[in-house]
Amino acid sequence: MKKIQILLIFGLLLYSCKKNVEKQVESGEMKADKNESKKDLKFRLYNSTDFELKDVTVGLPDTVLTYDMLEKGSQTEWTNVKSAYHYGFIRFFDIKNRKYFIQPIDYVGETPYEKGEMKFIVKSIDTSDQSFELDFDYRNN
Repeated sequence: MKKIQILLIFGLLLYSCKKNVEKQVESGEMKADKNESKKDLKFRLYNSTDFELKDVTVGLPDTVLTYDMLEKGSQTEWTNVKSAYHYGFIRFFDIKNRKYFIQPIDYVGETPYEKGEMKFIVKSIDTSDQSFELDFDYRNN
């Protein structure tokens, strides 16, 4: 019997708390954030090389983006992400299936970008040692 009474009291407390929060939202005392998961950083990848990139993977702190193909001199559409650093994991293959990648060790001491527009730029591919230069462009609009 005591267990039922405790459960009823607990249920009433939860119900009254919910109603109180709803009243605060309605009265403007508390704002409901309907866009709670809204992401304010836009990200894109730009291929400034003379090579086609295929099976591209970009690893950002909370997001992994994949692209089948990125033609030379082209860029991806903007994608909303939670955050990014000025460098990140990127892997792709060239037309001869040679693998290129950059793997950051960590982001200790770095501050992530969380608003604005971030673009990674793939440039200067060296096929002899399968390396490339990764640059970035950031704008806080």
